[in-house]
Amino acid sequence: MSDDVECPYCEEWQEICHDDGYGYEEDEVFQQECSDCGKVFTFTTAISFDYWAYKAPCKNGGDHKWVKIRGSPSKFFENKYRCDYCDERTEKVEGGPVEE
Repeated sequence: MSDDVECPYCEEWQEICHDDGYGYEEDEVFQQECSDCGKVFTFTTAISFDYWAYKAPCKNGGDHKWVKIRGSPSKFFENKYRCDYCDERTEKVEGGPVEE
């Protein structure tokens, strides 16, 4: 169980009930009963995005770092590779190191 919000009455942490997608819309006011004190409180939702940046030498004149793609059944993944830096996909690797 994850604790999403603190009840404004008893200060116990509550998990927001998202049954059938309830409570995901921004710019709306939702309500929920506290499972600890039984009082109804309202809440709003804000959706945020997080980003992480990584170096991609292959997009700046360097070599791709090809890694063999594995999966099942293996016959569908023969000669399939992806670059560990930029996620580019290819079916054959010309030169350059390949990680198994």
